[in-house]
Amino acid sequence: MSIKNVKIRFNLDKENDRKAYEYLQGAEKSYSKAVISAICGYMELSEAKTAEDAFLERIIMTIREEVAKINPLGGLLQFVQTLPAQTPAEKENNAESEEVMLDFLDSF
Repeated sequence: MSIKNVKIRFNLDKENDRKAYEYLQGAEKSYSKAVISAICGYMELSEAKTAEDAFLERIIMTIREEVAKINPLGGLLQFVQTLPAQTPAEKENNAESEEVMLDFLDSF
């Protein structure tokens, strides 16, 4: 049999459930057709959004690559802007260095 039966329940105490139920009550087509249209519309929108996000990411990467070619300092600027994560030992060494530097400045 090519027809499948699916049961759906709405908790009218929840706003989204209540809205969906009210939409179905006011729909000019059958419940089945309304639910099918809603699911297909949502999935098409979701797929379009995913494709759009991938397209935008490709555009951003292309712009970054082209700007890096034009700007000779582009790679250097990215290095300076992106600070590497420090290990706890490096943080401790930095704190000690800061203390030594402050002690030296206090000596003036």
